Amino acid sequence: MAQVSRFKATSSLRRPPTCDMYSSLASVVPGGSYVLNIKSVYAQCQCGYSVNGETYTDAIEADFLHLDDISNNGDWQISNWPLPQKPYPMEYEKQNVVANPLQGSSGQSTNGGDPGLQLIVRGPTQEGANVSTAELVTKRRDLYHGSYRAAIRYSKEPGTCGAMFWYKNETQEIDVELLSYEEKSSSSTSPVHFVLHSEGPSDHETPQLPFHPSEGFHEYRFDWSPGKVAYYVDGKHIKDLTKGVPEVPGSLILNHWSNGNSWTQGPPTSDVTMTVAYVKAYFNTGSKGFKAREECSSVCLVQDQNGPVLPNQETIFLTKPGLEDSEPSPTNPPVLNQVSPNATSIVDGAAQRRPIADKAVNRHMAIVVLIL
Repeated sequence: MAQVSRFKATSSLRRPPTCDMYSSLASVVPGGSYVLNIKSVYAQCQCGYSVNGETYTDAIEADFLHLDDISNNGDWQISNWPLPQKPYPMEYEKQNVVANPLQGSSGQSTNGGDPGLQLIVRGPTQEGANVSTAELVTKRRDLYHGSYRAAIRYSKEPGTCGAMFWYKNETQEIDVELLSYEEKSSSSTSPVHFVLHSEGPSDHETPQLPFHPSEGFHEYRFDWSPGKVAYYVDGKHIKDLTKGVPEVPGSLILNHWSNGNSWTQGPPTSDVTMTVAYVKAYFNTGSKGFKAREECSSVCLVQDQNGPVLPNQETIFLTKPGLEDSEPSPTNPPVLNQVSPNATSIVDGAAQRRPIADKAVNRHMAIVVLIL
């Protein structure tokens, strides 16, 4: 199971935004660097986000390729405390969550290596000493039914567990976990662990992935609905789990850890890094989603990942944290097609825009090319 510590969280509610869009387009130049170009168009998402025909009212998105300091993102907090374990106690430390963004138009990351947010397990560790690990938690604790996804590159150094999971408590948990020691050079596949924890019967499936998680970024995803959690990898549906499905709101967590037990093995003999390129969460908060759907007639369609997350591939973001609510400026006008105010429509990427409120709320919908 994913190891979590007791954490404090605050609620920072955000209504679904009207969106503008910037596009970071990258091309490879000699020497392995990249050139980025930016452009903007607009879309409107005030009524929410559509995934597989289901509408969600809220969103949390993080573009870690362009985040200089995680403290500048108000959606997340870093865990920073000890967690007693055996045979090695663990300690989540802020120093192990490191921003490694792209630098300007060069395409190079700040610290070298993969760009994105690094979650580091430190090594070596003396017997009995704390294993220094990393964890990132959403400040919001009201994440409910929804679609949750992250582009992650795991490590192949044995002795750690990397996880993306939803968490309420030890008996209400939805996990995606990879164990580094299970990646074998002698095999072309690697297992991934899909787990539901509950007070009653739990569910645990371990399908084989047709790739090594350490060899590139892949999108890991679960869609949580009443009575079912559907798991996806790179946009492909892999498995449904139906035993012990949670029915309360909670938080989304990313962590990278080791305690030397039979689950993680290790601890590692050197520093081990898991890198996250982006996180996207589209979700409801209890009955709020159903009320919003009755009042609205237009939503943004969330586009699915189609295959591995590759260099020069575009990924769409429908929000930009920190942008003030405002109308599009005259110098950067909306360029989307208009539709009837009374029409029922789904905004596909940046394809349509319709007026649905007296005052529009504008945030960024970003298409960001992953530089891997």
